Amino acid sequence: MKKFGICLIASALVLFGAGAFASDIVTIEGIGSGLVTLDSAPVITFIGSQPGTFGGHAYTSWAIFAQDTTGAIDLYGTLPGTYTNPAVGDAVNAAGTYSPYHQIPELATMTSLTQVSTGNSVPTPPVFTIPQLTASTTIPQNQMGYVFQLQNVTIYTDSAATIPASGNFAAANTNFYVKDGGGNIMELYFWYTSYSADGAMVGTPIPTGLVNVTGFASQNGTFPVEMTPLAFSAVPEPSTIALVGVGLAGLLAIRRRRLV
Repeated sequence: MKKFGICLIASALVLFGAGAFASDIVTIEGIGSGLVTLDSAPVITFIGSQPGTFGGHAYTSWAIFAQDTTGAIDLYGTLPGTYTNPAVGDAVNAAGTYSPYHQIPELATMTSLTQVSTGNSVPTPPVFTIPQLTASTTIPQNQMGYVFQLQNVTIYTDSAATIPASGNFAAANTNFYVKDGGGNIMELYFWYTSYSADGAMVGTPIPTGLVNVTGFASQNGTFPVEMTPLAFSAVPEPSTIALVGVGLAGLLAIRRRRLV
């Protein structure tokens, strides 16, 4: 009886104490870190990275941004099963270790990833402003993990936003900056070594003038919140679906970044 009782307690700790219980995204984000099961069938909104060579860099991990009615998350790492071709519009369930990275809500070290359905409507990316994104060094829950859009900004190479970016994007992690019509400035971190969406832009021209930026937020140490761009679109043509690549010869990041 005692052994049986101990087994029940141990099983409960594995299933619940470690966080490996069925959850939606907001519940998972509330646990801090640990083993989780995501079974709310969030819809994939963007493939930020996938294995392959892009812009001269070999990527080995997936970065699958997904969103349910409660929040958004990055399913990051290698795929654990037979579902090998995730696509935007797929609804998925997943399990693994929840471990935020630079305040990006990541379910990494996935132990399962399954397709629930395909061809679902993709939520419209939320639109945020620079003041909203830089209001705090803590990314709020309604921003973290989302692939969102920053509209009507101009790209610069210096932190004071006085030197417009020009030329093509280089194969390197690079800091550049955007400024809006109100003079607000925010850093964009071109994360070449972690996201193949950035690698695919290598060698393509930097958009000049006003652009819309699609990407996600992160925060490292005591630095302000930054945005990693995943795509750029022209202004004032919000219906344009062709996304243009971006590049610049800005300052190289001095912060430590993972390589994948």
